Amino acid sequence: EEEIIKEQITFANEEIERLEKDVANKKEQLLALDEQIKGISEKIAEISENVSIEVENIEKQRVDIFERKNSLINEVNPKIIQFYEKIRRWAGNTTVVPVRKQACFGCFMKLNDKIYADVIRAEDITVCPHCGRILYIEKIEE
Repeated sequence: EEEIIKEQITFANEEIERLEKDVANKKEQLLALDEQIKGISEKIAEISENVSIEVENIEKQRVDIFERKNSLINEVNPKIIQFYEKIRRWAGNTTVVPVRKQACFGCFMKLNDKIYADVIRAEDITVCPHCGRILYIEKIEE
């Protein structure tokens, strides 16, 4: 019985040593993870600072653009503004679309030769006969 008890004590002691080593390893891992968390937190703080600066810059640009838009609206014929706003209600941000390869890029329908020639001349506002969006010729950079 003494030998069995000695074996059990030896086994228990070995198990305790193994568990103590596991605890030490886990503490080391915890310290390493804490350092990683600190590094990531610093990066997050830096990135959030950069983002806030960018947001401020974008907000300033938005205010400037809004002011320029209002000054330009005052110079343009009110009928043209009404026409534009009427199209914008249903077309959203695609009120004015380019013409590429003789096709409207709002509805992607091919334009007939007369409408295409009117768009090229740009003497007056030309609208797509299919979708009603305002058309313009996109300048191709070579």
